[in-house]
Amino acid sequence: MKAVTLLCRGDSLGHISSVPKVNHSVIVNGFHYEAEDKFIDEYLSASSNVTHVLSLAAYFPQSGAAELYKKYNFDKIILPYVKEVSPPIPNHFLQIEGRDGVLPVENLDDINKKDMISHPRYAYTSPSSGLDALLYIVNQLKPDEVNIIGMDFYENIGIVGTGYFTNSIGKERNDHGNNELANRHDPTDLMQDFFKNFVTKKSNIKFNMYTASNFEFEVDNLKITNSSGVPI
Repeated sequence: MKAVTLLCRGDSLGHISSVPKVNHSVIVNGFHYEAEDKFIDEYLSASSNVTHVLSLAAYFPQSGAAELYKKYNFDKIILPYVKEVSPPIPNHFLQIEGRDGVLPVENLDDINKKDMISHPRYAYTSPSSGLDALLYIVNQLKPDEVNIIGMDFYENIGIVGTGYFTNSIGKERNDHGNNELANRHDPTDLMQDFFKNFVTKKSNIKFNMYTASNFEFEVDNLKITNSSGVPI
């Protein structure tokens, strides 16, 4: 059975020890501060392949992001855009070095278009980079099972926290509340509806979701566990 873990950046990421280790992990956007956590570091170190789904606006080499790529077994960087709507790729993205040299940088494959939505900014997209990463995992890696952690849908942002495990988008430590990017995300209900529709369509794949969200959805191929370890 082929299993892949998707690591997003919500508060539930702090419970990574609850997730079974796998050979292939996929991380999303600025992740260098997250990787300083002992348990996240151990999890990624145990993966023989790590893929980074990285928005062009979420790479911060001045904050140490470039150092991340030699810590783990990265195979490539995936931009969360199909080629048709992709912004130009800056040269510095094409010079990011992993353990074995410069990492390939690829757009999402067009196979993902059928599961995407239209948005004022892009004709084809998903409501978040984390959901783009989920499409990449399912449609391009074709696993039997997907573990998802850190996808909390920004549900409690501004109420009980910032929505990010490190309180940062990666530009600076604790930069969440002072950065426009940190607060630019689609509504919670749009993200949750997109997720529901996608999981329902992919009934041949088992999804295990670990989340700090109060999100509930009953379907045979989805198991949701909240951050305290209690199945929902």
